[in-house]
Amino acid sequence: MQDAIADWLTGLDPGFYLVLWLGLLILLLISLFVGFRTLARARIIAHTPTAKLRSAAQGFNEIEGTGRVIDEQPLYSPLTFTRCLWFDMKIERLESSGKNRNWVTVQRRTSDSLLRVDDGTGEAFVDPDHARVIPHSSRRWRERSPGSDWSSTSSLGFGGKPYRYTERLLLPEQPIYVLGWLETRGHRNGGVTDRETIDQRRRELLQEWKHDEAARNRFDLDGDGEISPREWNWAMRLAQAQARKEFSEADQPRLSASNTVHLLHRPPGGEPFIISGLPQETLIRRKTHKAGAFIGAALVLFVIWLIAQGIRTPF
Repeated sequence: MQDAIADWLTGLDPGFYLVLWLGLLILLLISLFVGFRTLARARIIAHTPTAKLRSAAQGFNEIEGTGRVIDEQPLYSPLTFTRCLWFDMKIERLESSGKNRNWVTVQRRTSDSLLRVDDGTGEAFVDPDHARVIPHSSRRWRERSPGSDWSSTSSLGFGGKPYRYTERLLLPEQPIYVLGWLETRGHRNGGVTDRETIDQRRRELLQEWKHDEAARNRFDLDGDGEISPREWNWAMRLAQAQARKEFSEADQPRLSASNTVHLLHRPPGGEPFIISGLPQETLIRRKTHKAGAFIGAALVLFVIWLIAQGIRTPF
């Protein structure tokens, strides 16, 4: 067998053998790249701690919760009209040319609407743009001809050719896992930060005291009827302390209220962005197996490449 392979390789045209040798090397490198990148992503998922929206820091995070629709913008899949958080649909038609038959994509659509994730401590909007989405539901079926025109601008026709439909969905009220960039937008107290709120209250107190004779007498430490710079500085420090006291922990929920919005989107630094209907344990196991398959394939290709290199070099 080995002699037959050696005879076959040595008998190949030099140009064809060079193409074969380079193709084998390229497949080897691609397999290694995909395998190690998939393994790296599996480790990122495994080693990134699950955060809670109530206390999550800004930046790269993983959130586990329940996927919810945005009531103001209900979303339905175009193929089966199923209520969903996200959909990806494809319609293909079987085309024949002589002995060749292949599926040609007639239409492909992927939703880009925001969805929500609720982890029990808060809610965040999720922008699925550029995300790797692993759906809750994935279906593929065939029909002899399309039952309806899914395009508003063109007809798919009713010529009796086989059509294949693919639908992938993220479903509402189901567990969802999101790995991405968390950004909190909006400000407290209608756009005013904590420090600005305290400073504003301090100025209000000083204005009140300035027009209150009893307060002026309290700050007139030397009793000369005038507020000296030193006495005014003391009044300012007292107003600052009182403003901070008024801005107590009991008031913060009222001040933060509903003006703060959490958004999960594609990380700016190239980290993975994943929205999954599968739990992270299953996701890690799948990615680890996929990485092992590609790395194993790369090792087999490397052995074949070494054997070919030992029999005949392309240069």
